[in-house]
Amino acid sequence: MWIPARRPVLSCLACLALAACFEEAPPKRNVPDIDVSGLGMAPWPPAGAAQAVDEPARAADPFAENNMIVLDMSGSMGESGCAGDHPNRAEAAKAALLSWIAANPGDNVGLVSFSADGTRLDFPLGRGAAHAEALVARIEALRADSNTPLLSAMRLAEAQLTRQAVLQGGTGAYRMIVITDGQASDGENPAPVVEGVFANPANMIEIHTIGFCIDGAHSLKDPDRVFYTDANSPDALRAGLDATRGEAADFDPAALDFEELSQ
Repeated sequence: MWIPARRPVLSCLACLALAACFEEAPPKRNVPDIDVSGLGMAPWPPAGAAQAVDEPARAADPFAENNMIVLDMSGSMGESGCAGDHPNRAEAAKAALLSWIAANPGDNVGLVSFSADGTRLDFPLGRGAAHAEALVARIEALRADSNTPLLSAMRLAEAQLTRQAVLQGGTGAYRMIVITDGQASDGENPAPVVEGVFANPANMIEIHTIGFCIDGAHSLKDPDRVFYTDANSPDALRAGLDATRGEAADFDPAALDFEELSQ
């Protein structure tokens, strides 16, 4: 498993807590202000993202964890290699994904797929019983028959995560989780999405990829920019999904002890 260094995320609550440790303002230094634009850092979400959101309202849970799934249901997913007791990789992937979604009911989950129905945004990010029921039904209905348009699918997922960041004010967690068993189709190399996310240190999207039954190199096997896991069995695929939550899942802003932090 390729594990690049995570970019630290410091919430507003944590900032306030740490600020309480200092009773006096730091002395002023006679140095010019730093222009972050010169460092290649742009605002995220982008300044124009709010205008693209219909009636942008504050999300009910600004610390929500958001998982945008990109599910490969290309023709090769109909093959049996690495499928274990399942008839093919498509059914194995669906079973692992459904099990993982059920184990994380508090997360927002959305779905982009490419399958016999084409490349589409199946569900935007959401949670709750009705959303989960519809999402499960859609995943179960997917049929493996497509090429592998990773770039197009990942752009759809990126747009949904960016929209959610507007609603949450940029706090929380934002993961794009790609499950695929093959190389991108011609003209669909996902490098532009990966490079665009990584180029801006303010961008909080994490790109996770689980390569299911892939031998050798892959366009998303980039240790500096992508959290990549090889999976050669259904159990390994489920373990790869579990690993996407990582350290970010351990942070609970409600559990912050301000009194202890200020000592």
